[in-house]
Amino acid sequence: MKFENNNKNKKKVNFKVIATGVVAITLIGIVGMSMGRNSGSSPMGTNIGMNPISAIGSTINSGFIFVKSGFENIINFHKNAKKAEALEEENNKLQQEVINLQNRLDDTQSLESLKSALNFVDEKYVATTLSAKVVSKNDGNWYTTFVVSAGSNAGVKKDSLVMNNKGLVGIVYEVSENYCKVISLLDTKSSVSFKSAKNSNFKGIITFGENIDEKVDYRNNGLLQGYMFDSNYNVLPGDVITTSGLGLYPENIVIGKIEKVIEDKNNSLKYVIVKPNVDFKNIDDVIIVEPRNIK
Repeated sequence: MKFENNNKNKKKVNFKVIATGVVAITLIGIVGMSMGRNSGSSPMGTNIGMNPISAIGSTINSGFIFVKSGFENIINFHKNAKKAEALEEENNKLQQEVINLQNRLDDTQSLESLKSALNFVDEKYVATTLSAKVVSKNDGNWYTTFVVSAGSNAGVKKDSLVMNNKGLVGIVYEVSENYCKVISLLDTKSSVSFKSAKNSNFKGIITFGENIDEKVDYRNNGLLQGYMFDSNYNVLPGDVITTSGLGLYPENIVIGKIEKVIEDKNNSLKYVIVKPNVDFKNIDDVIIVEPRNIK
C-alpha cells in the first residue's frame, strides 16, 4: 500500500513540474512575440529590449578583460620575480668576486710590504723566512701577545724572530702544529739588546722591570722602557736605536726612537723611554725568521 501511495505522489510532483515548465515556456513565447511586433515600429522597443542584453554583454566582456588582465599580471609578476632572483644571485656572485679580488690585492700588497722587512736582516745571516697573518690577540689596545697562522708544520721554531715592514715586532714564544704565539716588545717577558744608530758603542737593553716613573705607566702608553749599559753614554731624544746583534736577534733591525732620557744618579743608571717604530695597535701581517743558532 505504501508503495502505491508513493507512486501516486511522484506522479503528482511530475505533473506539477511539467505544468510549471509549460507555463514558463508560454510566457517566454508571449514576451518574444511582443518584442517582435515592437521591433519594426518603435525604436524605443528595441532599446528597451537590447539595453539589458548590451549591459549584460558589456559586464561579461569587462569581466573577461579583468580576468585576462589579472592572469597577465600574475604571469608578469612571476617572470619579474624570477628576473629579480636571477639578478640578486648574479649580484651576490659579483660581490664575492670583488671581495676575493680585494683580498688578493691586499695579500699582494702585504707581501710586497713585508719584503722590505727582510732588508733589516744582514745578508750574511742565512735563515728560513715565511709570512703569516695575525689571527687573534690579547685583550686591550696594544698587541702584547698574539697568535699567527703558522706553526711547526711550516717550520716555525720557538724563539724565531718576528718583524713587519716597520721593524722589530717580537719573538715566537710558543709553537703548535699550525699556529704560534708571539710576544711583542711590549710584553714584560720580552727583552732585546739595542745599540744607538749614531754610535754602535752606545748599547743597552729594552726590558720591562720596575717602573722607573710612578706617575707614568709607559708600557700602557705603548712605549718601550730600557736602560743603557753605561750611564756615561751620550744618548738623546730623537736618537734611533736598532738591535745590537747580541743574543737571538741579528743586528741593525730598527726598534724605534728614544723619546725620553731619565738619569738615576743614585744608582748610576741612565734609563731610556723609546717610541717603537712598529704600530702595536695595528699588526696584520708579519714575517717570521728562523732563530740564530748561537749555542
